[in-house]
Amino acid sequence: MEVDAWSWLESLKSFGYNPSLDNTALLLSRLDMPQHSFPAVHVAGSNGKGTCCAILANALTLSGTCTGLFTSPHLISVNERIRVDGAPITDILFEDCLTQIQKVSKIEPIVNPTFYETTFLVAMLAFREMGVQRAVIETGLGGRWDATRLVDADCCILTEISLEHTDILGETLAEIAEEKAAIVRQGRPFIAAWPYDTSVRKVIERTVRDHDWAWWWRGDRLESVKFSEAVKAFRPLTTKEFDGWIPYQKEAAMLAKSALHRVGEFAAYEAVERAITHTNWPGRMQWLEYQDTPLLLDCAHNPSGMARACEQIRFQKTKDMSPMPGVILIGCTTQKDLSIFLQPLVETIVEGNIGHVFVTQPPDGRKEAVDCEELASELRAHGTEAEIIAIQSIEHALNEAQKQSIELDSELPQPILCIGSVYLIGAILKLIDEDGLMEFQNILVAPKGEDGIDPVA
Repeated sequence: MEVDAWSWLESLKSFGYNPSLDNTALLLSRLDMPQHSFPAVHVAGSNGKGTCCAILANALTLSGTCTGLFTSPHLISVNERIRVDGAPITDILFEDCLTQIQKVSKIEPIVNPTFYETTFLVAMLAFREMGVQRAVIETGLGGRWDATRLVDADCCILTEISLEHTDILGETLAEIAEEKAAIVRQGRPFIAAWPYDTSVRKVIERTVRDHDWAWWWRGDRLESVKFSEAVKAFRPLTTKEFDGWIPYQKEAAMLAKSALHRVGEFAAYEAVERAITHTNWPGRMQWLEYQDTPLLLDCAHNPSGMARACEQIRFQKTKDMSPMPGVILIGCTTQKDLSIFLQPLVETIVEGNIGHVFVTQPPDGRKEAVDCEELASELRAHGTEAEIIAIQSIEHALNEAQKQSIELDSELPQPILCIGSVYLIGAILKLIDEDGLMEFQNILVAPKGEDGIDPVA
C-alpha cells in the first residue's frame, strides 16, 4: 500500500541519527545532484550558527541574490527548515519534493533516509526548482557525518564550540571541535570564531591544511587574522568604546560579513548592517506579548548558550536597553552537567532578585527532556531565595508564570523569561499562536516607520 508523502516523512523519525553520508549521497545521485545547482556557505558550530545563517541569507537577499536557507530543527512547521528569500517554501513544493525522494528511495538497493536527511534533500530539490543562486546551509549535528557536508560550499564558517551531544560527538571540547571542523573544504575560505581553549585551536588548525585560506575571527578584538599569522602578537585595541564584549547577534553578523567578503559577495557584504535590522530569528532573544504580558524567548540549549543569553540579559539591563525579567520559565533536554548548565541562570536570578521560577518539561526531540522535578531539585540545590515550582504541562506552567507576572505588577506585568530547549520554545510559540497567524516564519522582515516607509532601505 502506497504511503502518502507526509506520512512517509513522519515515519522516518524512527530511524534516528545516521553517522554516514552514504544514503544521502546515493539519493542525491538518483535525483541528478541538485546540490550542485548553486554555491553555498556552510556553517557549523554549537552556538550562534542559526543567527549567523539568518543574517547571511538576508544580506544576500537584500543584495538582489535569490537565496536559499536550510536550518534545523524547526519550531512549529517543518517548512521553516527550508526558506527562499526569507520565506518557508509552500506545502505544495515541499510535498512535490518529498514525493520525488520517496520514489527514488525505492529503487534497488532500497534506501531508508532519516527524517533530517530527507528534509535536507527536500531543500536541495526546492532550491534547484526555485532557481536559487546561492544557499546558506546550517549543519544539524556535528559536521563530519552531517548530510549538509555534501553541498558545494565555497566558504565554511565555524561558530563557537561548546559541550553538546557528547554521546555522539565526543566527551571533550577538542573532540567536538574535530567533528565540527570536518566541514572545511580544503583550499577554500574557512572562518572560525576564536576559541580560548588551546586544545580546540590546535584541533581546528590541524584540520585546515592551508593556513593562508583560514581566518580566526576574534570578537574580543573586532578583527580577523589568518591562521598562518595567529602566532603574532596582537596590538592594543584602537577603539576606546569597545569593552571586549559584543552581543551574540553582532558577533554572528561579523562572521557573516567576513565570509561574504571572502567569497566576493560585496553587495551582500555592504548589506549586512541592513540585514541585522531586517532579521527576525524566532526563539533567539525574541520579545513577544502573551495576553498583555511581555515574554523573552531564547533557545539556550547548552551551557555556553545559557551563559551567552544570561550575559546579554544582564548587559542590556545595565544599558537600559531592556528590563530584567521578573519571572522565569525553564525546561531543558539532557545535559552532560546540569549544574554547570544552570549556573549562569542562577547568577541572573540572584543579580536580578528574581523571586519566581517555574520549571516545566519540553517534548522529547533529538534528546530526551530532563524531568521537571529533577530540574527543579537541581535549581534548589544552588541555594537561591527564589520560589521554584515544577509543573510538567508547558501550558499550565506558562499560565501560572503569567499570573505571577501580573501579581508582581498588575499595571505593568513583569517580563517572563522562557529559556531552554528548542522544543520548549516551539511549544510556547504554538500556545501563543493558536490560530497560526504569527508572522515569525518569514525571517526577512522590513521594519516600517509611521509613514509606512522602510527607515533603513
